[in-house]
Amino acid sequence: MSSLEMPVPSDVLTEVVDSTIFAQPERHRALLRDIRDFLRSSPTDATASHLAFVLTHETHIAGDERRQVIREFFESYPEDTTAGEILAQMETL
Repeated sequence: MSSLEMPVPSDVLTEVVDSTIFAQPERHRALLRDIRDFLRSSPTDATASHLAFVLTHETHIAGDERRQVIREFFESYPEDTTAGEILAQMETL
């Protein structure tokens, strides 16, 4: 997927957290930081669907609600979008 077609990660997260406690600016920023850290620790070729699956069992992201929101973030991307592609988009903004 080209970077022009790639959804903007903060926009994707904004849609996912709409009408939740995570829509608050400080919580939104914290989730983006958690997502960035998770992506940096993941293989660059891991797909969005794989990352969502891994988060089903992930324990280093505290809180079931946080993990669920981050899973939904990855589920919002096409299944074959890679961790490297999402991270590259996050770091260019």
